Amino acid sequence: MEIASTIVGSVVETLMLPVKKNIGYVFSYAKNVTDMNAKIEMVLKPKRSGTKIEIPCGVPGWLEKVNAINAIVESFPSDVRCSNMKIRHKLGKKALEIIKDINSLIEEESRINWTHHGIPLGKVDSMKASTSTPSIHHEEFESRQQTFLEALEALESGNKSHMVALCGMGGVGKTTMVEKLKKVVTERKLFNFIIQATVGEKTNIIAIQQTVAEFLGLHLLEEDKATRAIKLRKCFEARSVEGNKFLVVLDDVWEFVDLTDIGLSPSPIKGVDFKILLTSRDRQVCIEMGVEVNSILDVKLLTIQEATSLFFKFARISEDVDLDLDLRNIGDHIASRCYGLPVAIKTITRALKGKNKEVWEDALSSLKHHQLDGRLYQIFEMSYNNLQEEETRSTLLLCALFHKDSDTPKEDLVRYAWGLNLFSNVDTIQEARNRLSKHVERLIDANLLIKSLDVVGVKMHDLVRAFVLRMCSKGEHESIVGNMSKWPTKDTSETCKRISITCVGMSEFPRDCKYPNLLLLRLINGDGSLQFHDEFYQEMGKLKVLAYETMKCQMTLTSLGCSSNLRTLCFHRCSSEIDLSPIGDLLNLEVLSVTYCRIQQLPSTIGNLKKLKLLDLTRTLSFLKEGVLNNLVKLEALYIQFLDGNQFHLTRGEEKDNNFRYVNGDELATCSKNLVTLEIEFPDNKALPKGMSFKKLKKFRISLGCSFEEIINYKKGRPFENILFLLTNKDQLLEFSINELFKKTEVLHLQVNDIQDGLVESFYPHQASFYNLRILEVVKCVDLRYLFTVGVANGLTKLERLTVFSCPILETLLNNENNGSEAIKFQALEFLSLRDLPKLKSFCNDVNTIELPQLKELILDRLPNFTSIYPDNKPTSSMSNDTFAMQPFLKNEIVITQLKKMRIHKMENLKEIWPSDDGEDRFSLLKEIKVEKCQSLVNLFPSNPMSSLFHHLEELTIVFCGSIDVLFNIDLGHVGEIKEVNSKLKSIKLWGLRNLREIWRVKGENASNRCVMRFEALENIRISECKSLKRAFPSNTIKFDMKVMKDYD
Repeated sequence: MEIASTIVGSVVETLMLPVKKNIGYVFSYAKNVTDMNAKIEMVLKPKRSGTKIEIPCGVPGWLEKVNAINAIVESFPSDVRCSNMKIRHKLGKKALEIIKDINSLIEEESRINWTHHGIPLGKVDSMKASTSTPSIHHEEFESRQQTFLEALEALESGNKSHMVALCGMGGVGKTTMVEKLKKVVTERKLFNFIIQATVGEKTNIIAIQQTVAEFLGLHLLEEDKATRAIKLRKCFEARSVEGNKFLVVLDDVWEFVDLTDIGLSPSPIKGVDFKILLTSRDRQVCIEMGVEVNSILDVKLLTIQEATSLFFKFARISEDVDLDLDLRNIGDHIASRCYGLPVAIKTITRALKGKNKEVWEDALSSLKHHQLDGRLYQIFEMSYNNLQEEETRSTLLLCALFHKDSDTPKEDLVRYAWGLNLFSNVDTIQEARNRLSKHVERLIDANLLIKSLDVVGVKMHDLVRAFVLRMCSKGEHESIVGNMSKWPTKDTSETCKRISITCVGMSEFPRDCKYPNLLLLRLINGDGSLQFHDEFYQEMGKLKVLAYETMKCQMTLTSLGCSSNLRTLCFHRCSSEIDLSPIGDLLNLEVLSVTYCRIQQLPSTIGNLKKLKLLDLTRTLSFLKEGVLNNLVKLEALYIQFLDGNQFHLTRGEEKDNNFRYVNGDELATCSKNLVTLEIEFPDNKALPKGMSFKKLKKFRISLGCSFEEIINYKKGRPFENILFLLTNKDQLLEFSINELFKKTEVLHLQVNDIQDGLVESFYPHQASFYNLRILEVVKCVDLRYLFTVGVANGLTKLERLTVFSCPILETLLNNENNGSEAIKFQALEFLSLRDLPKLKSFCNDVNTIELPQLKELILDRLPNFTSIYPDNKPTSSMSNDTFAMQPFLKNEIVITQLKKMRIHKMENLKEIWPSDDGEDRFSLLKEIKVEKCQSLVNLFPSNPMSSLFHHLEELTIVFCGSIDVLFNIDLGHVGEIKEVNSKLKSIKLWGLRNLREIWRVKGENASNRCVMRFEALENIRISECKSLKRAFPSNTIKFDMKVMKDYD
């Protein structure tokens, strides 16, 4: 009966006190109050302990009645004058009715079987949950709003995601986001139980079980892990019978946790409605736990604006007192050096709050010198120590040698790692490349490295770099890294292992440059005045890697022979002449890279390098003397591209013309038999030597008929991706057997004049010939009638980007050779561009279901045979000539569900994109629509597009479409209710629409005063050369938020 003290007592007191206050002057009412108080005292005999008690089944209905009566009592007026007898009578009568209801509740309460169990810690208090419409904007940082919303969506009961993970580097704010998510799901009443356990660096499953049990209100007395797990499972099942839903939060997970140990499972359990939300620094751990890849959400670093705002929020003494200008200027620099990491911002501001200018300047100086606060150091140290493989740690240390403001090229990491012997049981450069990729991915998963926008590189957060450099300042990995105008004076010459310095302003190197244990030397940006001494390398006997980058000074290699253990030697963008003849004495050299250097001739002594495995001569003005390639018997990787588009000239026999940069063709053909990696260009398509062998090639970039730089999408290739650029004719491709590489090719640019019957039929009889294609560009194939057969198309499971341009007789993309009805599915295609195809009539020349489930961007340009993009699904009469004549590009058989960008250009016969009364939701995900120079276009959007189009559309651009007189037709009398829509549109650009009269045309009942659209996100409106436009927007039906408007013209 302890419930009386906690619920009934408080309820009765709440109900009775206002009643006494408002109608206490009514004698009969006062008597009833006295009688009821006596009855309640009988219920309140148990000691008032204040202990929370679990509410049995059925009690919520009783509590709702209590709340209803309480609301009535609170509505009594508090200032009623006793002299008004009419009011006294009315209130007295009402009070008597209320007292009867309260008596009934007391009687009902006596029949409830109250338990003495405390309310479980994880039980969501339904009485306190918000009854108003919950907000989803708990995430204060705009850059994280999308992640927050995706996580929230995954936790919705209708979402099929069973597990969701927040992943990010230590201190980025994962736990903070969890707390905000918990608040929203509580407001929305999505779960009855929210259970949270912090796992930590060292997993203690017994402690986790105990935490889960406490949240469930379960006592675990057993010590055996398996027995405890069974008991937890039964508890979940028992509480599920009552209709409870569970959210289980596992915070700060460092290693695999078996969910069966806490009574759950990575997969759904029949009869138990639960979701798992976990946070981790390590993406790989999330995958091992059973989280699907698309349910692992990255909590990213803050933008510089968000970081600065957060910094000053915590740095101010109070909200009412702002910082003076000097501190704000210093604070801007400090915030920028926190690089968007919230824990760094909070830690630093905690130390600066209320301090003077000198303290702030000292903090900035410490950050400039990579001095980390102890807590920040510990955060990164924990992540570093959690890396299980020593090779992974070594890869991280290697990445820290590169400049903080630029990407680290993965290929440089491969070559340095090879020289340092970082990887065990690796025999070839390609194997080292694969091993490096593995470790880089592991470091990205652990959030110690960051994916770069440039696919060939990787980034390191500057605070991670500061941690690594501090760790490498002494001990077995002792290194000197940084920008220096003078050679480091610190006496580390005996112990230093690695030096990577920028030499801007440095005039000379010391004569007594003794580093007997130095393994790596990397010098960057040396001025023309920098001087090398002849004996510079004399005391670097253990040196394994030597790299010069963008050095303008005259470099001497006279004493380089003293570094006889050198395995990797790199010159990149070194503008001065270099005498490379000493290289011939480096008999252990295995990697030689001379790229973007103006070196006229590579010495014949290179032929002495019998161990050389990789030779890179990319964009270097040089030629190899005869016999050099033949001597490089272990060469497995060769890169040859010539600077400024110089012709690649092959010589045979005694032919020698020093006006060209040449390689002996016969030697190249012989050398190719052992090559595993080849990157080479033949700007003249007749230069390819006969006898070239491609059988051993695993990685290649080959250009025939042009240089790499001429191909606009050259840089779209990923690192180490197999690329072919072929501008030639069919016979030559077959003669030199380049078509043998099609099975391995991932990026293919094809410009071949005499292809006729599809790509596969022309070059290779097997349907799986292009299985590995990711990017395909077909350009100016003047005889090509179709691209693929249906069978070949279904084999292109990896194709992501398809571009077809200027093929004058191409009629269809796919040829249904057997007139079959099988479905066609481009399951990975994200980008499709069709341009200047005057004869194109269809996607497929017969009726087939064509699925493009991942297509996000569509470009259509100069396709004169199409009069619409989407088909009209209405049944039409054969007498309707106009409708019958419409030729849609996307017929009913073509299924596109994820399209986000649509660009249409110079479609001279295009009359409409969507039918005017299209009721289907075909474009709800579109974010960007751009239409240019479609002079016949009359109808842009269907009527009443608000319910689908404006959910995601952010940018709308219409240029030189002279037939359009209105963009949006809104008919309020249209069948079905038209609801007000809040658009996400950010930009509207209208240019050269000579017949445009209205942007919005609203008709129907109450058209003049009913709001149908709100533009709260619109930032830019540009309208130009629209001479017929009467008004931009109806004043009542369309509403704007002028506060966010940045540009209106």
